[in-house]
Amino acid sequence: MRNIRLYLLAIMAIGYYSCSSPLKNGEKQFNRGKFETAIRTYNNLLEKGNLPNDKKKEVYYRIAESYRLSNRIQEAMPYYKKAKELGYVPDGVVFHYAMGLKQQGKYDQAVKLFTQYIKEGEDFDLQRRARTEVKYIEDIKKLQDPDPFIFINNCASLNTEEAEYSPVFWKDNQLVYSATRSKDLVFEGTGGGYSHLYLYEYDPLDSCQGTSAYLDSTINTPDLHEASATFSKDGQTLIFARSTYGDRKEEYKEVNLYTSTWNGSQWSTPQLMDISSPESWDGCPALSPNGKYLYFVSNREGGFGGLDIYRATKDYKGQWGSIRNMGSKINSRGNEMFPYVSEDGKLYFSSDGHPGLGGLDLMVARRKDGKIIVKNMGTPFNSPGDDFAITFRDKKHGAFTSNRQTPEAKGNDDIYFFEDRTPLLKPIRYYLAGQTVQKKDSLETTLTEVELQLINEKGEVIDRTVSDKDGKFRFTPELEIGPEYMLVSNKQNFLIDSSIYVTADKVVEQEDVKDRPEKIVDIVLQTKVDLTEDFYEKLMSEGEITLRNIYYDFNAWNIREDAAEELDKLVQFMKQHPEIKIELGSHTDDRGGDKFNQELSQKRANSAVEYLVLRGVSARRLVARGYGEEIPEIYDAQTEEEHQMNRRTTIALIQGEDVFNGNY
Repeated sequence: MRNIRLYLLAIMAIGYYSCSSPLKNGEKQFNRGKFETAIRTYNNLLEKGNLPNDKKKEVYYRIAESYRLSNRIQEAMPYYKKAKELGYVPDGVVFHYAMGLKQQGKYDQAVKLFTQYIKEGEDFDLQRRARTEVKYIEDIKKLQDPDPFIFINNCASLNTEEAEYSPVFWKDNQLVYSATRSKDLVFEGTGGGYSHLYLYEYDPLDSCQGTSAYLDSTINTPDLHEASATFSKDGQTLIFARSTYGDRKEEYKEVNLYTSTWNGSQWSTPQLMDISSPESWDGCPALSPNGKYLYFVSNREGGFGGLDIYRATKDYKGQWGSIRNMGSKINSRGNEMFPYVSEDGKLYFSSDGHPGLGGLDLMVARRKDGKIIVKNMGTPFNSPGDDFAITFRDKKHGAFTSNRQTPEAKGNDDIYFFEDRTPLLKPIRYYLAGQTVQKKDSLETTLTEVELQLINEKGEVIDRTVSDKDGKFRFTPELEIGPEYMLVSNKQNFLIDSSIYVTADKVVEQEDVKDRPEKIVDIVLQTKVDLTEDFYEKLMSEGEITLRNIYYDFNAWNIREDAAEELDKLVQFMKQHPEIKIELGSHTDDRGGDKFNQELSQKRANSAVEYLVLRGVSARRLVARGYGEEIPEIYDAQTEEEHQMNRRTTIALIQGEDVFNGNY
């Protein structure tokens, strides 16, 4: 994991004074993150043998820190020891040495040093982590018993003595991964090659018999790092991490996220993604199976520790935003990296802050009874070394990365294929049932005789049914966990409703049904279908109506999530009544100047019209008009709730053959 550039998080200027030019060069190289170059400079000084002890001990320490900050803690260990023997023990060394011992599997020795640091250390955050590590090591024995049904295999035809990591499956029988095998240029941070993306083609019946090739010169750049690819479900969109040149003049520092599209023969020029922060490390992207969410890793402000996992949401325009931290159940005071979301809705990631066997350990998080449960995957997935970046080809097969020290290891990060042969103790069948209702003014009433269709991801209607006198219904086909289904509902005088039913987070584990008496367990999933009354007659009689819930934030014109749900109903209304032409009017509250409010309301009306057009409504049937504060619903509004009522959208029936006015 050396070339993930994790060490960039921890570069710090350590006070170090010397009149010697080589020492100054080493300091300069160290502070610029050129750790491998600094190591060579410092070792040359040691080999000359003319350094006094007071300088020698600091040089040993700098070499140790260079190894640690480039994620080579084991190489750092002997240099920490030499610095200590000469009496140089800056704060933090004991903690880092203990972490190195833990990664060697020397847990008892690690506990002693963690305990020592708790008593003598000066860094409060490291002391807290030391206490946590002592507690976690006490529970390590529970993780050391290997799962007898998990079989792993070091992929000999893929791995080399260089680093291969972050595998992800793309298309049929193809795996894209990151590697540092290029020798054209040497990266001064580690002394190895730059990280680039490679393509591995294999036989699924024998996953470790295949050949590797450079992915694409449009994606890979000779003097930058590219790593951690993720693909959309259709394989047409690629998102990956790329480093910068490290130039202080660059607007975006360290590592950022880029995206590219596949046209069938080549990738487009990668574009920097807007969700990358100029001042933070942003990497390890992972798209959710439905493509609606992008998980990534960042050290931006507001996190819980070093690197945290975040999630961005794709809006109706296809743009990424609404970034949120995944919270304290997932993120710790340590580092959480390499997220991956499986078809059944589980979040896999690697962490050195949750209970683990050594460095990074593979974790899995799932939601149960409304709570997030995080579990260490144990052995053989995890080892005292770094274990990270898991990916699945299907429910039983996949790959992950490890730098574990075993006879078959090639010498650095290697990619391992795995197979899960856990016997199925109780088959589980999933079915969908529910109730049809109408929600109006916070009241819910039952709707009967609603026609319903269940449609799979291929667009095939796999079942039809009608809700009964209590509004209840049930589909007969068995559902698959992972795919999304469309539920289409129809009733006279109501808008046709189409909603997506997500199965990914509905999986029931074997441990949850092991004590049930049935040999085959049937799980009936429940949903509610909320239909909206068709407002055609009301619009025809009144000429204008207000659409509730299409509200805007103060001084803003973006379409909020709650407004999008309401506008979707208007989209359906326009599709059911293709002869209708309407004006969407937008109104503001009375705060702000007249001119400002007029311009703001026009932008809001334009946004609403644009939303409808993007959903397939012809622009020729729509007019956007901003009314500013001219026609309030509540005069002399005082409360925020009253102001929000005035920030509303109305629709009015209009006549004419061609109403398009270009205002959207």
